[in-house]
Amino acid sequence: PDNACPGDRAVATITLNPEYIAKSYFPEKLLDTLGLETVGSRPRRIKPERRSKGREPEEAITTELFVMGPRPAFRAWRSSLPNWEEDLSGADELSTIEQVTAPSAHDKIKGRLPKAGKVVFEAVLHGDAGSGSNGVVPMFREYLEEIGVRQDLERKFSAGGLCFVELEAPADLADDIATFSPLRALRQMPTLRMLRPTFRSSRVSMADTVFPMKAPVDPKIRAAIFDGGIPKGHALTKWATVIEPPGIGKTIPDFLQHGVGVTSAFLFGHIDPAKSLGKPYAAVDHYRVLDTAPGQNPHELYEVLGRIDQVLVDKHYDLINLSIGPRLPIEDDDVHAWTAVLDDRLSKGTTLATIAVGNDGDSPAKDKLNRIQVPADCVNALAVGACDSPESPWQRCTYSSVGPGRSPGLVKPDFLEFGGTLKRPFIVVSESAKGGLEATEGTSFSSPSVLRLAAGVRAHFGANLSMLAIRALLIHTAEGSDFACEDVGRGRVARSVQDIVLCDDDAIRVVYQGEIAPTRYIRAPIPVPSMTIPGKV
Repeated sequence: PDNACPGDRAVATITLNPEYIAKSYFPEKLLDTLGLETVGSRPRRIKPERRSKGREPEEAITTELFVMGPRPAFRAWRSSLPNWEEDLSGADELSTIEQVTAPSAHDKIKGRLPKAGKVVFEAVLHGDAGSGSNGVVPMFREYLEEIGVRQDLERKFSAGGLCFVELEAPADLADDIATFSPLRALRQMPTLRMLRPTFRSSRVSMADTVFPMKAPVDPKIRAAIFDGGIPKGHALTKWATVIEPPGIGKTIPDFLQHGVGVTSAFLFGHIDPAKSLGKPYAAVDHYRVLDTAPGQNPHELYEVLGRIDQVLVDKHYDLINLSIGPRLPIEDDDVHAWTAVLDDRLSKGTTLATIAVGNDGDSPAKDKLNRIQVPADCVNALAVGACDSPESPWQRCTYSSVGPGRSPGLVKPDFLEFGGTLKRPFIVVSESAKGGLEATEGTSFSSPSVLRLAAGVRAHFGANLSMLAIRALLIHTAEGSDFACEDVGRGRVARSVQDIVLCDDDAIRVVYQGEIAPTRYIRAPIPVPSMTIPGKV
């Protein structure tokens, strides 16, 4: 319909033949001749009609381009194509194209929707939020009003050439909403997940915990955790500064318990009750971003993301951890708001982020409900799963969500860390003001435990080693295995900071401020704390 094509412009998809997905084959001249511009892309699996050199067609992954342009341009292409000559600019690039399609409303609706009643939707639009009447959001607002939906569309995020918008509308208008041409995807807004353990946490029989009296190893490291908060006066507040965003609601006991456990895992890792606690590698800012019980606030997902995004925009942190996110397994064909926003904010490579993959690994595999949860598909962050033992032998915990990730980050999880099981739980500090310990399990705790290792490497090497280099070392020193990559990624992360900085007999290529030395290596064992890394390698 005319009103669904603002400015008489429409979006179509062009699927490339799998043999022509290299950048050198991109049909730039053809699109220029047609007056079309690319506004996005996504991977797609197809079986082409033909292959070169007479080979039999096989199913393969290719690229689907989203192109936008005036509707008369599409009509002119259709009518003029039979008369094209070989010398026409871009005509030789026709062979790169397998299919041209106008996406239907049904194609854009993701997942199942309720049959009736009001629904909070997430609409994904091509283009950023824009400003003035020419922005995609004002045009979308005007279109919604024409079909009887009045929304201010104030809750929105822009990242990666897409705009993610929250709106509330009757379920039976979903097809009409999805007809808007610049709309890429429409789904019911998922709920927020907090990675609760699969068994109820239990108190470990032990006297009051004796906390170390010393300051962190490196007080210059800036770390942040986004979670459920820490009770006032708790012993962990000696190293964890609790920050509450403006306007946030009251604390919730279950969230506080989760927040204390996650913070404990970052400060002390998996605690051995028979040993005293060592001093943390770094202090941490704990941002309480959760204030509503699950399912009670349909707008919580964007509210929580907004609190996180505001911090990442306003402040710089070396290390961050997320053990929360949408209750939604990743999809191969579309990115979600949490993933897009976090990937955009982490794209500078100056912050190392760990994200828990989720605890749905034992959900039905045939429906892909066991896949890693959003936003663990971020390519600019480490996705951390859970294994069942801090020693050998080890294997993936059945609850730990599995890969593969979404292209181009297919290897997800990146690796595993001990996360606890019912037989051998992960031990953290209790939320009790008196201290004590608590037995639990989940990727919520394996993820910050990896961030603790990263803090230890930074504390040893100092600022001479970039966050990108530390990420490379964590992956490089992971303990490989014969398990499927979808289950364990690159294996189990190193057991200690010393295993990373000394690395036995392995040769670690030196990475200095993002530059990889072509020929020089450091071979262990080396007294790393006293080693001086030159300005140029």
